[in-house]
Amino acid sequence: MTEQQPASRLDVRQSHAAILVVDDDQAMCHYCTSALRHLGYHVTATTSSLAALDYLRQQPFDLVLTDIKMPQLSGLDLTRHAREIDPILAIVIMSGQTSLEMLREAVSNGITSYLSKPFEVEELRLTVTQVLHQRTMMRDKLRLETVVHQLRLSSAFNYTLSLPEMCAEILRVVQEEISGRWAYFLLNVDDAAPRLLFGHPDQPPLDTAGWQLLQQTALKQLPSRTRIQLGAELCDGVCLPLSVGGQNIGSVLFNHTQPLTPARAESLTLLMKHAAAALNNARLFTQVQEANSRLQELDRLKSEFIAITSHELRTPLAIVLGYAMLLHDQADPPAREYLRRMLESGHRLNAIIDDMTNLRQVELRQTHLTIEEVDLADLMQECVTNVQSLADGKRQTLNLKYDASALCRVHLDRDKIALVLTSLLSNAIKFTPIGGDVTLQAWCEHVETVPYAHGDQAIALNPGAWAFISVQDTGIGIPPGQQRRIFERFYQVADSLTRENGGTGLGLALVQGLVTVHNGHVWVTSQEGMGSTFTVALPQNVPQSLMS
Repeated sequence: MTEQQPASRLDVRQSHAAILVVDDDQAMCHYCTSALRHLGYHVTATTSSLAALDYLRQQPFDLVLTDIKMPQLSGLDLTRHAREIDPILAIVIMSGQTSLEMLREAVSNGITSYLSKPFEVEELRLTVTQVLHQRTMMRDKLRLETVVHQLRLSSAFNYTLSLPEMCAEILRVVQEEISGRWAYFLLNVDDAAPRLLFGHPDQPPLDTAGWQLLQQTALKQLPSRTRIQLGAELCDGVCLPLSVGGQNIGSVLFNHTQPLTPARAESLTLLMKHAAAALNNARLFTQVQEANSRLQELDRLKSEFIAITSHELRTPLAIVLGYAMLLHDQADPPAREYLRRMLESGHRLNAIIDDMTNLRQVELRQTHLTIEEVDLADLMQECVTNVQSLADGKRQTLNLKYDASALCRVHLDRDKIALVLTSLLSNAIKFTPIGGDVTLQAWCEHVETVPYAHGDQAIALNPGAWAFISVQDTGIGIPPGQQRRIFERFYQVADSLTRENGGTGLGLALVQGLVTVHNGHVWVTSQEGMGSTFTVALPQNVPQSLMS
């Protein structure tokens, strides 16, 4: 007696079902096998019911066509075992002596249909087609129910972005599915070594074998089942990969006490896809939190450095400047020239310290504003006078443009806005070649629509009366990718060790800070090789809360 060996599930084409034929009658077994193969089905045949049970355990089938009376294991007994393996397996029984009692027992055992021997090929074809259609509908229904069930379970993953809480929630959900008490998560949280997290704080530690299993599963992205020692217990375990969009984020190991049937395994795998997405969100959120913490600590250290440095430099610098001024008044050339250069450098260093102190006060919101009504024309003239010697030193033309009849008076802190304009003018002179032009311009305007259009930029200004001051140069310009960063502290367009122009990278950060405390805005338009224009917008009437 020759039996057909079970084919690999990989050999089954999607359009054809896999059928197992079981009949101790060699002729009937051959008859059914030949007919079904001729119809295009993938058929495995055997005359032994025990062999058939082994086939069912080895590979999945869509339908079992079995005789009802067989030695060793009857067709009904085979049906009961088959249903335990696959609850939606289609089963057709064949019998030459069908009684009402036998049919009742068959129905109670989940028989899908039956055939009375002898039967024609057409009857066999119609019966097989019908039960396979029913199986397809049942499978689709169960898949839909599984998806709905999975969505209900996975919705619990959306209530937290804390990794420990997320792991505990996943374990709680899995406990409903496979009665697992413990869960071990191996997650790639950052670029450092993978992190091991527990689903429950009181679960036993993981030994070397468990750790290696998690690593191998994460690396190969293949699920595995195992017997593993967890504390004093030898447990059944299942290890599943965790991935999102093809990205490997780790693996998870569960213990379980309920049998891991194919249906439960499929459900658990689908559930872990939802869990992986939730864990990935929590992982990314954790990375952002840790990065923000590091940035905040770095920011705190920078602020402390500024405070300590400015405080410690002021006293010795004041002494140096005092003695230098005294010696300068008493010295003869060429010593007086040397002392003049020393004083210039000292005053430059003092200006840097002032910038550091002012910026720290702005960032800590400790800036005190003395608001007064200011004539813009007078303020601009004062600032131009302050930097005239710098422009003359580079043979630059310093222009002042405004319509006196249309210029307004503005409520602001005169000294601080003077510092803003002087800083912008100094920068323009510094980054403009010898013989270039620097223009300070002002105008007043009532903004009616939002956003306010200025050149090729649209700025979000509140409707109302505004004063605008711009500093335009014919200098080297700023690359587009760096225009948004130039207002950051310590940021410089060129490398600090190779750039031609000096500076600490604090000037524009201070400018933005002082303008912001006036409820104003500052922005830049620039083109490399064509120059830059910095524009300051200040409300003509500041809120009462800013009044001293």
